[in-house]
Amino acid sequence: MKRNLFDRWLLVVAICFLVGSCQQLPDELLAETEKGTLKVKTRSADDEEVVYPLTLYVFSSDGDCIDTQSVEDKEADVQFHLAEGQYRIVAVSACKDGYLASTIKDWEDVIEIPEDGGADIPLVMGKADVTVDATTKGKLEIVLSHSVTAMDVALSNIPSDVTEVVVTMSPFYAAVNLKGEYVGNDYSLNLPCSLDTEGRWSTKTRYLFPGSGKETVLSIWMKRQDGEEMTYGYTWKDAPEANQPYHLQGDYSDGLTLNGTFILKAWNEAKEVEFEFGEVTSSDEEDSDTELSGVPEVGKIWNGSIVANIIEKEDSEVELLLMSLDQWYGYSSIVPEVISGYSVNGIAGWRLPTREEAEFLMKSYSGDNRLALNQRIDEYDEEGLVGINGDGRYLFEDAGEYFTFVFDPGRKIWEAGEKTKYYIRLVKSYQFRN
Repeated sequence: MKRNLFDRWLLVVAICFLVGSCQQLPDELLAETEKGTLKVKTRSADDEEVVYPLTLYVFSSDGDCIDTQSVEDKEADVQFHLAEGQYRIVAVSACKDGYLASTIKDWEDVIEIPEDGGADIPLVMGKADVTVDATTKGKLEIVLSHSVTAMDVALSNIPSDVTEVVVTMSPFYAAVNLKGEYVGNDYSLNLPCSLDTEGRWSTKTRYLFPGSGKETVLSIWMKRQDGEEMTYGYTWKDAPEANQPYHLQGDYSDGLTLNGTFILKAWNEAKEVEFEFGEVTSSDEEDSDTELSGVPEVGKIWNGSIVANIIEKEDSEVELLLMSLDQWYGYSSIVPEVISGYSVNGIAGWRLPTREEAEFLMKSYSGDNRLALNQRIDEYDEEGLVGINGDGRYLFEDAGEYFTFVFDPGRKIWEAGEKTKYYIRLVKSYQFRN
């Protein structure tokens, strides 16, 4: 009798176990059948060699990163098991050697170039949108293309007493997000040149994101053995493009003449542009007051700075009074710290305005002129920069003492106090040769 009772108890337990299992099994099978399989293959647009490793990211339709895989070589078998829905697959190659990417959580996260000297190798990206359902067992081919431009410079016939040459170009985008959108428009490329075996001052090819403005400013800085420094500038009315290499060749003869040839290197069709900068010479038949070309306009933004004033020096040289786009707010005691090490596109030696310069700024950039300048600043950088405060007091220096002014000729100049905060914009006297 006890044996029968025990057998019946075992039977009840077994039935309960089976019932419980039957309740769970269909859900597990259903979850498995609701997922589609997507195999991913990548290639370059021109069948160029792809630089491995690749990183593949899967983003939901809301932009969240839900899966990622690393592809070490072209033989790797890459596949994702995805639930029904819409996805964007993004492939990134060579996200190293000069690039910086934090943990990617969504497609707004960025890849950037943290240094001002560009990257060693090009960044390649590709993306595709897919729809997955339970029956999906397909292949996805992602075409990769360069997200960067390539730059190198070669300068010939530089005077023999020149010991250093640096080429600076700006502005460029600072980063690209995983949606493929470029962000940050204040990157400046600094290219130190070295003397090669052919007697040219040249650079290695560097990679960076495309130009962020409507024009590109080039500055070529030279230093002679006696310590004299020269800077030649040129404003190119265009911006470098992604997937486009640029090879700039310059020749110095009575100044620097730059004939830039934008070479294809099998990416896009070749572009050519020619322009000149350097010292201006005149023949006997020409007027001795030859007008300088390429000089930026007063009130415009040039080389990452505001051209506040232009003072003519010689036929081949003018002095620009540059004013910083950056603005600070604090006690006068922070001035040495602000000035120390401040540099814009390789231009150093910034300072507070003098009394004469402050009076000029008060008269020249008040009212409508101030509003127009602020609009240019806003268009140049809608995120990080601020315009001139029409009611704020700004610091200037006179005979070692701090004073304050307002961008309004009707306001008085006051001596600065130690316990009051003021606005600070720096200036720079810049010798411009064309």
